[in-house]
Amino acid sequence: MNKRPLAAVAVSIAAALVLSACDAQPANLPTSTPFSSTPTPGNVAAGQQQAATATSPAAQQGAARPFAQLPANQRSRVGSAPPPLTIDASQKYIATIKTARGDIVVELDARSAPQTVNNFIYLAQNGFYDGLTFHRVEPGFVIQGGDPLGNGTGGPGYDIPPEIKLPHVDGAIAMARQGGPPESTPSSGSQFYITIGAQPSLDNNYTVFGVTVRGKDVVRNIQIGDVIERIDITTADGSVVAAAPPQATAIPAPTAAPKPVTCEPFPLNVNADDHLKGNPRAATTIIEYGDFQCPACATFSPQMKTLMGTVSDTVRLVFRHFPLPQHDKAIPAAYAAEAAALQGKFWEMHDLLYEKQGEWTSKPVAEITATLKTYAEQLKLDIAQFERDFASEAVAARIQRDVQTGNAAGVSGTPSLFLDGNEIPAQAFQLPDTAEQLRNYANRRAQSTAGLSTKTFDFAKPEQVTSKDARYVMTVKTTRGEIVAELDPALAPVNVNSTVFLAQQGYFDGAPVVLNDQQIGAILIGNPTVAGNPGFECGVELTPGAMSQPGVVALFGNANTSSAQFIFTYSPTLELDGRFSVIGQITSGLDVVKSLMAAQGDAKADVINSVTVERKK
Repeated sequence: MNKRPLAAVAVSIAAALVLSACDAQPANLPTSTPFSSTPTPGNVAAGQQQAATATSPAAQQGAARPFAQLPANQRSRVGSAPPPLTIDASQKYIATIKTARGDIVVELDARSAPQTVNNFIYLAQNGFYDGLTFHRVEPGFVIQGGDPLGNGTGGPGYDIPPEIKLPHVDGAIAMARQGGPPESTPSSGSQFYITIGAQPSLDNNYTVFGVTVRGKDVVRNIQIGDVIERIDITTADGSVVAAAPPQATAIPAPTAAPKPVTCEPFPLNVNADDHLKGNPRAATTIIEYGDFQCPACATFSPQMKTLMGTVSDTVRLVFRHFPLPQHDKAIPAAYAAEAAALQGKFWEMHDLLYEKQGEWTSKPVAEITATLKTYAEQLKLDIAQFERDFASEAVAARIQRDVQTGNAAGVSGTPSLFLDGNEIPAQAFQLPDTAEQLRNYANRRAQSTAGLSTKTFDFAKPEQVTSKDARYVMTVKTTRGEIVAELDPALAPVNVNSTVFLAQQGYFDGAPVVLNDQQIGAILIGNPTVAGNPGFECGVELTPGAMSQPGVVALFGNANTSSAQFIFTYSPTLELDGRFSVIGQITSGLDVVKSLMAAQGDAKADVINSVTVERKK
């Protein structure tokens, strides 16, 4: 039998995940999967970075760019302090940011921001930016890149002092920073942004260190995930600038020990007090993380409102707060929305804040509370109650909970959207036929989940029910017979414990077979409930080589987490090796595994009737 290419094998298993959740996937609403994902702030495709590094300047110009030889995530440890000042502050320097969409040429102002320009040149010439991405794009506002972690939290291992002098003109290049007083809060050591249009609201808050002199059209065309191929530095007359060598402290530290694998609450389940629009019983859920001060969110909001007006009978929309640290009025706006929610008018305040964004964001911070109070008056709220709730700890905690779930889901920019737990780019909801595609998707998902349990399992994490020095016998009763497997905590202690705990709770009962791939020699069991998870997810525990023999029991998942979906193999499946948490070995019933079938035509899928686990004697 010919083995299919690895990509085909991966797609087959990935397709099964989609089918188990939603039967089919709309063409314009791609689901992010472990094998084919749209680059987002938190998961830039590794192949992009590798490709950029492979064509790095060392080969092109012969100049050593040592940081470019490091994997992107290791560049977060290239130094512990800013480099010494080696540039001539009286000199004009030109930075050419090369991307697949064209060059962005920036004139650096070393007189106004000598330390910032010096650091930027140091990192660029040593290849720090080669292959990194633009992880944040807000149309009409800014593009942002230079984070080696790709999620808005990384840097070179140090920050740099603020040098706040220049205004945010169209095409200004500036350094990002965390929230805090601008005069005392350091700038990021590597993350920079470029403005789209003049942004006076950012003046006196961030270090501007140059301006785009060519390629503003490229800036406006940049998309999230676009790669910075390299940044070249010359003087204004085109002369080569000698590169400062990496500091002695820039030798990467040894790779840190891996974090312990744990199980954590699944962040994208709908909570009883979430702000919901549409059919509350719909099987299809869109979760939007938004920031009321974000210009892109204000543009997106009426588009989503129009879309929901068309599909609200089959789709439900959840809004969660994710105020970005650079937006100084986003948190008070979120307080206002929550205070309005306590009087039953969340969505009215939500719409008003976006409609009037240009008005209230132009106000000084000292006037923002009074401005928001006028909006409460427009909505005919009880003002005394609004003021109490606006200042309450409960409202602040409610917003913080949303932020925590967003962080856990990998959100780093707004608007960020998830369709049934899968991150989807906002552009997918703005296409001409989105309503039709989404309705078709929702109808198919409703059909595919019709036979699943509506029981909710909301465990924050599994109880510890296994011992690492014991082994366990798992009996899986199916519509075609029994499968018996031995579970070994030594292979994956966290995931074995999770499996045993869920079996004790009856979680797997009724789970359907969603794929029997005879070419691979494996079956995939789907989710047993409409919710699609038991309330938590566990990290991946990999055992290289474990898929080399038939009869493996593993848990489906992605690069970071394991789901509560079984994979049973009946052939050696080295194509899948090193991808999933292997938890045990089938000891009997391999013929049953091979006979299990997914739904086809009028024939229903085989299902798991029950799963029991006993400690091996």
